[in-house]
Amino acid sequence: MVGDERVSAAYAANAEFWIGIVRDRVDPYQTQLTDPALLASIGDCAGLAILDAGCGEGYLTRELVRRGARHVYGVDTSAEFIRAAIDHPDAAPETSTFHHADVAALPLADHSVDLVVANRLPNGINDPGHRFHEFARVLRPSGRMILLGMHPCFYAARSERADGTKDFAIDAYFGSRTVEQKFNVAGRTSPAASVQQFFSLETYIRMITTAGFVITGVREPHPTDEQRRQTPWWNDNFTRPLFLLLECAPRPDGRGAQPDQ
Repeated sequence: MVGDERVSAAYAANAEFWIGIVRDRVDPYQTQLTDPALLASIGDCAGLAILDAGCGEGYLTRELVRRGARHVYGVDTSAEFIRAAIDHPDAAPETSTFHHADVAALPLADHSVDLVVANRLPNGINDPGHRFHEFARVLRPSGRMILLGMHPCFYAARSERADGTKDFAIDAYFGSRTVEQKFNVAGRTSPAASVQQFFSLETYIRMITTAGFVITGVREPHPTDEQRRQTPWWNDNFTRPLFLLLECAPRPDGRGAQPDQ
């Protein structure tokens, strides 16, 4: 199996579920929070070669092509997602290429892309920092990397919230947490539990900087006051930061930070 077996197996089991959620646009977290924040950070992508790391069924690849990207390379460990991305009627080989591969072993040449985007890509379990070295390898020195994922400081599984404290043990935070849970979106429940690995913010940032990146921007996508007024649902379903978006660039000297920095 490609990638971390537990993560990949869960996505294979849930592939049809996630394809339906994305294509029917029923996830408000995606459509109203993370997608707008991600696309705002990407900005003008006309003429760029882009890596969509963890592309899923290809919706972001298609959107970037629609916005003028020269070519987008989608990579995912799920064969079901890649098949769905290739078979989509809007996919065109002249502007997008999809690879069934691990983002920690990219089938791309050195310095071949202008932008790396990892949109809600689960952290790796085995050698989790290696993917960032691969991102650095394929990115041009003038390029950028944008990472959007679950917030390591605040994201808690339902089982961790069961006692009403909405917290998890501090030892788990400074170690690593593996969260396994089914997702319920718009009344649809995933057939299998997803598997996500979480690391402390300190550890996560160190993985990125050790691979040769600097952090140039930080955002925590959240509903605006207007969104809360118009849709009270947010008051019950967004009670703490859930997402973290990092904008990154290669270090000017081309070197990674030392692990103890």
